[in-house]
Amino acid sequence: MLRQIFWTCCLALFASGLAAQQLSIDPATPTPLDLVRLRYTHVGCTNPDSVRVAQSSNRITVQADRVFFPDCGTVIGYYEQFTLGRLPTGDYDAGLVVNPPPGTLGPSVLLGPVHFAVASLPPTGSPHPHENYTDMWWNPQESGWALTIYQSGETLIAVWAVYDAVGLPTWYALLSGRWLRDANNALHYTGPVYRTAGSYWGGVYDPAALTITTVGNADFQPTSISRAMWSYTIEGITATKPVERLRF
Repeated sequence: MLRQIFWTCCLALFASGLAAQQLSIDPATPTPLDLVRLRYTHVGCTNPDSVRVAQSSNRITVQADRVFFPDCGTVIGYYEQFTLGRLPTGDYDAGLVVNPPPGTLGPSVLLGPVHFAVASLPPTGSPHPHENYTDMWWNPQESGWALTIYQSGETLIAVWAVYDAVGLPTWYALLSGRWLRDANNALHYTGPVYRTAGSYWGGVYDPAALTITTVGNADFQPTSISRAMWSYTIEGITATKPVERLRF
């Protein structure tokens, strides 16, 4: 009974703040390559094991249960994301139903819907990707380093985790690049590479210790859906390595 009374009181506070809570789509302008997620910006948490997604025609509904405490230690700007999936080209409406914790009083709260469109794939031969290369890539003949790629729409970032000349782990990040096609019509993603350093993870975080240094450039050239060439000039060293998606 105390739990039910507590939740009923807190639900009023929760509902009063709905105007400040937002639904949005990530990425904002998806293509059929993108894994589309519904972003819920709020203070509080839902139970990830309770999430249910249903689609009827072009309307998608997500349902999730609140956890018992309306604020479970979140911070300003906190958001949750619910996966809608990869969707064909077209227009969609997505809404969220937030249910009270099982066994407590209070109505469900409806948010949205938000309207979004999934764009068509770019024409063949254009300087735009037709695949999503998000994955961990490696060279099986050189086990120990990895190239982690995340792609959202046409934006791609790559983090290369390697060892330096004295065997210490380090990583380089390919950021702010662009897609292009070379004289042979091969698609590439190329851009500057940065090395970062910061606070010891086991100590107190010191923002002043963060450094970001430009150290070269790199090029990711897919040769198939699951294979690519990783070329770079980093800290004066130039090389090209074949890579493939890590299989496990």
